[in-house]
Amino acid sequence: MPMKKRLQILLAVVTILATGVGGVHAQTYLDLENQIQEFTLDNGVHFIVLENHDVPVFSFRTFLNVGSANETRGITGLSHILEHMAFKGTNEIGGNDKKKERKAMAAEDIAFDDFKYARLVIVPKIESAQVQLDRMTRALPADRQEAFEGMASAMHTPGAEVAVKDGQLIVAHDAGTEEEKIDNFDLQGNELDLINFYMNDIKPLEDDFAQREQAFEDAKDAAREFVVTNEFGQIVEENGGQGLNAYTSSDVTVYLYNFPSNRLELWAYLEGSRMSDPVLREYYTEKDGPVTEERRMRTDNSPMGKLIEIFQNQMFMANGYHHSTIGYMSDIQNASRADCQAYFDEHYHGGNMVVCLVGDVNFDEVKEYAEEYFSDIPAGKPSVVETFEPNQQVEKRMVLEDPAQPMFAAGYHIENISHPDWPVYQVIADVLGQGRTSRLNKALVKEQNIAVAAQAFAGFPGQKYQTGLLVFAIPVKGKTGYDLEEAVYTEIDKIIEEGISADELAAVKQRTRANFIRGLRSNSGMAGQLAWHQTYVGDWRQLFNQVEKIDAVTLDDVKRVAGEVFVRSNRTVAIIETEDES
Repeated sequence: MPMKKRLQILLAVVTILATGVGGVHAQTYLDLENQIQEFTLDNGVHFIVLENHDVPVFSFRTFLNVGSANETRGITGLSHILEHMAFKGTNEIGGNDKKKERKAMAAEDIAFDDFKYARLVIVPKIESAQVQLDRMTRALPADRQEAFEGMASAMHTPGAEVAVKDGQLIVAHDAGTEEEKIDNFDLQGNELDLINFYMNDIKPLEDDFAQREQAFEDAKDAAREFVVTNEFGQIVEENGGQGLNAYTSSDVTVYLYNFPSNRLELWAYLEGSRMSDPVLREYYTEKDGPVTEERRMRTDNSPMGKLIEIFQNQMFMANGYHHSTIGYMSDIQNASRADCQAYFDEHYHGGNMVVCLVGDVNFDEVKEYAEEYFSDIPAGKPSVVETFEPNQQVEKRMVLEDPAQPMFAAGYHIENISHPDWPVYQVIADVLGQGRTSRLNKALVKEQNIAVAAQAFAGFPGQKYQTGLLVFAIPVKGKTGYDLEEAVYTEIDKIIEEGISADELAAVKQRTRANFIRGLRSNSGMAGQLAWHQTYVGDWRQLFNQVEKIDAVTLDDVKRVAGEVFVRSNRTVAIIETEDES
């Protein structure tokens, strides 16, 4: 595209840049681009700096080029767990006695290994023996089955002491205390055989499991004695930091907050040390607590979350998008601190790290502090996922029966963000299902009144690797996912057969310019976009090319790509079918 045209497209940013991030007083788009400076440390950490001295604050984004797509079977969820761990501090922050804490953490690791063995080896033995005991119980006369279940319940009471004497089962609760209670049960027929089976084949295993579990809990408590809770966050907040946060996706892990400009060196110390000198303290407490609860809340106990996870599993068979970012419950439970440390060592290195600062900072000072506090981060090569997603040969369908809200979703395989057709995917998704003027919203929500929402977007669940264009809709009361399916396909077929109109394409291009401008209005927005483009496409300058890439899309491009993507054999379909609770 000619430079003159490029400047015309982006000239609209000038006014906003003059009052937003453009407090740098850029007169043209090129002036803004030329004011961005960068450098790379010897260990590979790449820094991007844009000075804006209007207000004495700065925003930053640290992008780690690692997300759940980098995980393998057995360690899913570790990227997300490491996001949590980065707030636990370093050898100098977050603990009150380094030597004692290290010793306590080592004991905690040993206790975890013992408990993990109990969960993986002892529990299956207990469950197998329990199946046999249940079978023996069902063979009892009907009137004795309920009585024996009462005996079993008493025997399973924590701390219960069990004995057999003179044809009676004696169960002592809280023996030797003021609350001591004795239950006596008369045994009939071969019930003694069942009691002996439980006592000899099940109870020793249950006791072993309980002892290992308690030892692990005690070890966690002992290690927490040396923790200064949330000291890292308190330091940030006490020094004027705002918006302390982080997130993990399929592609990246990101850390961010805003800081006063006179705390630049403190920022460099905090960020550099937590990436070069992390202490994975409270690791088991965190993953067995907040992380596990997040898994239950967002996936296990959420019909929508459950559907999306299974949908991902079905749609992506080979590449890292096969599993969700939260990870499988068994992997969360069984991943050790050593597993997490190994994953950190493999991926949290300079070659995978981009740091962007925008605001009231001085480039030379940033470089000075970066060399002082970030140079201890180990060097490394950028992460690469070597397994590619094969072409899908047949349509895949799945139905989840659940009393929840019904839903329809369809995913179509597309190429990643670096592919020349990526802007075309964005145009198609925009016209099809983004905003009130989109075709799906017009047809399904406004005209036919069969859906409360209908959307589409490119990049499910990520954008770095071969990914998906997702279409989903939620029906109004009385309609089903199947009703929406046909209506969605009707709108898709129109694009395949007729393409889109010139007005629709022009509207997408206008929205793209507006969104681009909005993204540059704040220090935090600018920092995020620059770091994002450096991480995803290898050059922050591509941020300033996104408008012209969309502007270059033609009507013929849309029709061609729609015909290639919206093929039945390239489609994975998921439906929540509301089951009758009655």
